[in-house]
Amino acid sequence: MKDEIIARARFLLTDLHLPPVEANTRLKDYFPDLELEERARYLREADTPPPDPTTP
Repeated sequence: MKDEIIARARFLLTDLHLPPVEANTRLKDYFPDLELEERARYLREADTPPPDPTTP
């Protein structure tokens, strides 16, 4: 489920270009059981680029 939440958060931030505050509110629409702090954490994770697999 974590991957699904991060994917949705990334969609809100990058595809829809929502500011983090609005993305947090919209994320609650998709996952109503998540607390505010959890949604903020997932949004931070979604906003962090994945590590480069070519770097040792």
